[in-house]
Amino acid sequence: MTAAQTRAASGEALLRVRGLNAFYGRIQALFDIDFDIAPGCVTTLLGANGAGKTTTLRALCGMIPTKGDIELDGVNIGGRATEDIVSLGVAHVPEGRGTFIGVTVEENLRLGAMTRRDRREISADIERMYQLFPRLAERRAQQAQTLSGGEQQMLAISRALMLRPKLMLLDEPSFGLAPLIIEELFETLSRLKTDEGISMLIVEQNAALALEIADHAYLIETGRVVMSGPADEIGRDESIRRAYLGY
Repeated sequence: MTAAQTRAASGEALLRVRGLNAFYGRIQALFDIDFDIAPGCVTTLLGANGAGKTTTLRALCGMIPTKGDIELDGVNIGGRATEDIVSLGVAHVPEGRGTFIGVTVEENLRLGAMTRRDRREISADIERMYQLFPRLAERRAQQAQTLSGGEQQMLAISRALMLRPKLMLLDEPSFGLAPLIIEELFETLSRLKTDEGISMLIVEQNAALALEIADHAYLIETGRVVMSGPADEIGRDESIRRAYLGY
């Protein structure tokens, strides 16, 4: 058991969100959302398109105006600038990959570590990313725009890991990818949780896939949390699957 998972077993929360409201201009998109993320665990946000899942990730990253309490490891990050939240250990992998397409694979990885100063360890972590995703090692000198969709997603995840984050936010990691690539990505995410105790919050339209890797799940509907519980229990509940998850 990793140190993070030991903390989780003791009931500590890595991320604590209370009364979160979020806005796009005058339009309110989230309404008094409460949730916790335990250290070393994977949490998933489920719901239909437009329910508020991506908005929740943006709110946690300081990308849109919010009200409410957001605490990361006991530090209030609500209302802080996005770059400050990143420096505190929150890495965001947005929908659509979010790679810097005009630079190489290796340059993307170094950009992921731009808040760090430990150059020797940065180089070691780059090699670790190549071990995690061997295809990236083969393409280290290629521009990101020449990669396939699956390779770009591998690069986006690797770049986020270069931060050595306390918390990774992943928005639709399977979107637009072939089934074999999706299987490979989620196996890697599962290993990162098990072997390294990395905490993750995953937004994923494929509910069955998300529930397979997650420890806990929250269901969002029209900007409100309508249900939560252990992922395996929610996945087994046929009425919940039919009403909210579409399978």
